Amino acid sequence: MVVSDAEIEKAIRSVARLIHRYGDAYWPLFERLEAELKERNSRKDRLNAYLPTHETHSENPKRQTD
Repeated sequence: MVVSDAEIEKAIRSVARLIHRYGDAYWPLFERLEAELKERNSRKDRLNAYLPTHETHSENPKRQTD
């Protein structure tokens, strides 16, 4: 079963409400969901850094400069 980013975000909001209402017992779940979403976004960002943009249609990888 594939879980979408939107579903993870919805779950994070739900768990945040549980923590607010009932205390820190749900904190580990909040951290796990948040870490999963951050990891997904990081992977997407890293991959997109080397893919051509829609405007350029270039075959050369996009390189980030520091």
